[in-house]
Amino acid sequence: NKLESEEQNAFLQFLSFMWNPLSWVIEGAALVAIALSNGDNQPPDWEDFVGIVLLLFINSAIGFYKERNAGNAVKALIDSLAPKAKVKRNGTWSETESAYLVPGDMISFKIGDIVPADCRLTDPTNVSINQAALTGESLPQSKNVGDQCFS
Repeated sequence: NKLESEEQNAFLQFLSFMWNPLSWVIEGAALVAIALSNGDNQPPDWEDFVGIVLLLFINSAIGFYKERNAGNAVKALIDSLAPKAKVKRNGTWSETESAYLVPGDMISFKIGDIVPADCRLTDPTNVSINQAALTGESLPQSKNVGDQCFS
């Protein structure tokens, strides 16, 4: 009932900000500063090299920080919107996350609730469900005993 989300390694995510055309240009400039600037038996231009590499790391750190914060905000939003379900198990009603529903659970929902899982109606009273995301129909559909509802 829940989609698996793959957690990306933070270090690899940081390094990915150094693997794009803009970073390649900056890396090339750093190599030019260290390799080609020592004409006439001059020592390498370490100041320019360090400055360019520092700018590359700062650019990557800012991108990493912004993307990580955006990812955390989306994750928090998804977690806060996770639907809860009123479920009857072993003869008692309790509230649980819809991700933990299993076939055979009896669920209860009321007006305005999101259908927490695919189900079959056993005791509907004036049930109309908006299935526009599934069927494209703009009006809610009336449901009767035995009809299926999809989350």
